[in-house]
Amino acid sequence: MKNKSRKRFAFIALALLLVVASFPQGFAQAASFSAFNTIIASSFTSQSGIQLESSTEGGQNVAYIDNGDYIAFDSIDFGSGATSVQFRVASNTTGGNIEVRLGSLNGTLAATCSVPNTGGWQNWITRTCATSNITGTHHVFLKFTGGVGNLFNVYSFKFASASGGDVVGHIFAGYQGWFTAGGDGSPLNNWTHWTKNGASPTPNSNVNFELYPDLREYTNLYQTNLGNLGNGQQAKLFSSYDQSTVNKHFEWMQTYNIAGAALQRFGADISNTPNSWKTNRDSVAVKVKNAAETYNRKFYVMYDITDMNPSTWVNAVKNDFTTNIQNAMNLPASTAYARQDGKPVICIWGIGFNDRPGTATEAAELITWFKNQGFYVIGGVPTYWRTGTGDSKSGFLDVYKSLDMLSPWFVGRFSGTAGADHYKTNQWEPDLAFTNQNGIVYQPVIWPGFSWKNLHNGPINEIPRLHGDFMWRQAYNLKSIGVNTGYVAMFDEYDEGTAIAKAAENSSMIPNNQYFLTLDADGVAVSSDFYLRLTSDIHKLFRGEIPLTAQHPTSHQ
Repeated sequence: MKNKSRKRFAFIALALLLVVASFPQGFAQAASFSAFNTIIASSFTSQSGIQLESSTEGGQNVAYIDNGDYIAFDSIDFGSGATSVQFRVASNTTGGNIEVRLGSLNGTLAATCSVPNTGGWQNWITRTCATSNITGTHHVFLKFTGGVGNLFNVYSFKFASASGGDVVGHIFAGYQGWFTAGGDGSPLNNWTHWTKNGASPTPNSNVNFELYPDLREYTNLYQTNLGNLGNGQQAKLFSSYDQSTVNKHFEWMQTYNIAGAALQRFGADISNTPNSWKTNRDSVAVKVKNAAETYNRKFYVMYDITDMNPSTWVNAVKNDFTTNIQNAMNLPASTAYARQDGKPVICIWGIGFNDRPGTATEAAELITWFKNQGFYVIGGVPTYWRTGTGDSKSGFLDVYKSLDMLSPWFVGRFSGTAGADHYKTNQWEPDLAFTNQNGIVYQPVIWPGFSWKNLHNGPINEIPRLHGDFMWRQAYNLKSIGVNTGYVAMFDEYDEGTAIAKAAENSSMIPNNQYFLTLDADGVAVSSDFYLRLTSDIHKLFRGEIPLTAQHPTSHQ
């Protein structure tokens, strides 16, 4: 063994509870390893040039790595295919790389992953890097290159498949499920979110939503006080309280290849006192679970902390999750509940926004609480999370770095294809570089357009959809820089005009005495399901199933 000067490079795969046993140096494994389980670096079957040392993450890590050193592993099983690799690494220098070679030290190059300066030889981060599609069983060599002298430390590694997790490499859509109607049998028994005061929709005085839904496929509909539709039919609306409505939405997700829904969870409270809003939301949550199971879609809970009590919000989320989500409804136990890296998924939306509650310490506490229960934690964060400016509080960067996945909010932040191009250069590229460097999955928000004339008396068609060009340009730019995971805002947000669910195509499908945005507002007629089909094509684009093209392949009709 070389007598190397003090310091080195170490890598470690994600610190999962499922840990492959660590074998002494020079001893071969008795059986093949699954590439999709965490493999401890010190369990190599052969090596050249490295030394082992005690790790702050437990056990030993591979250290004292110089240019040209390697460790090798026999019989790694990649099954039907791996598309990325995660390394747990630490370094006090910059410039080292890990090459994944198959078969021999200079065999097929399957991946190259750079290791940044992490600020110390035991300051561990996770690096995620793309691989060529690797299938079958291989001898795997991790070859270390770059620089002069000690490069980095490695603790573990793990490969992942696009189909090995429910969220990474997929498109999810936010699901509100918050519409009710008079006579729908819900605990609210009013017109929540359709109107400003819960009374029946009345033209030009009590309308709260922007896009009128296409109602042709719903089983149950409820009569409004609005004038007849342009085609002469009565103006009715659906209720999200009906299982048939939720079923229809998840049927559409299945039909149009949308992986699933992030179920919005509002109004968590420190108390368990029953009220009609909570009872209604809990009922819809169970119906989402039922529909996801029926239509083979996935869902996960997304806590929206907007307007929560700043002094109790952390305990309120903990209480709601333990009492209601886990114990009463047992949602994470559903076969449809999304899992990533073997863990159930949870999202906390609103962390770090300057108009939402919470200090960095409080946010870190809640993230740690969920992680300690074995959850994969997504953070819904401000647009300017990385710089701590604009819509973001300062001092949250370490909080953001602790997340498994980071999902910045972009709705309303720009308009037009030029705006999407500006964000590609000035926001998305540096965001992605930062998340890659820190082992965080990047899940940017993609949205079709925005308008809230009826909700807040804003401009008509404030941020135009451009008959799909606006949304596709976002996806095109994101895919071109290497993004493969996305969150669409929103599935059923008819209030702010961001819904991708079926909506009125033209004036024949809206009441004759009230303004509503229609899908032909930009002068091009599109079918009511166009944005569902467009989202389907974005999902295919992100998964590499269709080529990257500047113009969307989705027909308008």
